[in-house]
Amino acid sequence: MDGNSFSSEEFSGRTVLITGAAQGLGREIGQMFHDHGARIILVDIDQRVQQTAEDIDSGTATAIGKIADLTDDTSVSSLRDAVIQEFGHIDTLINNAGTYAPHAIRDISGSDFDKRIAINLKTVFLTTQAFMDSLSSTQSGRVVNIASADAYRPKVTNAPYAAAKAGVISLTKSFAAELAPNVLVNGVSPGPIATDTAKTQGWLEKAINHHPLGYAAVPQDIGRVVLFLASPSNRFMNGETIVVNGGTIMI
Repeated sequence: MDGNSFSSEEFSGRTVLITGAAQGLGREIGQMFHDHGARIILVDIDQRVQQTAEDIDSGTATAIGKIADLTDDTSVSSLRDAVIQEFGHIDTLINNAGTYAPHAIRDISGSDFDKRIAINLKTVFLTTQAFMDSLSSTQSGRVVNIASADAYRPKVTNAPYAAAKAGVISLTKSFAAELAPNVLVNGVSPGPIATDTAKTQGWLEKAINHHPLGYAAVPQDIGRVVLFLASPSNRFMNGETIVVNGGTIMI
């Protein structure tokens, strides 16, 4: 399965909202949906998200950037109201918002723990809850949650992140049961991804050195799986999380 497996009009007429989309994986997923015909709404707390949308498509209204704090109920509700007023509904939600900041367990304060759980887990709950009626109204809605391979193994250098991503996998199952049959909800658990941010954090080279394939994923590797789960080609997969990590975790 590659990006060319989908026609340029695969998602024509569909509105896709992607969180955590100012840069990195979220930006690339947005670009891929746009390249295949979707109207995209990029959401981030980072104000650069509006420039990202303009970079993807400055000529039409098919790429829109929205600033929102997805850890805050009021901000999420305001986002939903604005999106529904402007677009009527969304067809697909990609929950990608998150942060990866390695620290030893003994160095993480209670407030740090709460913040990381909020960014990596609470955002998935609040955003999906806010848009569930809109997604259900289409009778062909799709939700794809970005989890992590770290959810399946001890992570002493980033315990809150791993715990939050395990929670994302659980929420994926719960929302899949709640929203069927009108919405299919699935997840993707990536391994190391060579994003610009990852390249500056010091851990990527070590991960590559210990990787069975000897290299990290690029964002498009994950994006292709996301597009399949969000596409009409996925008719029967629901409540599942696909591990895309090159074989470091096999479940």
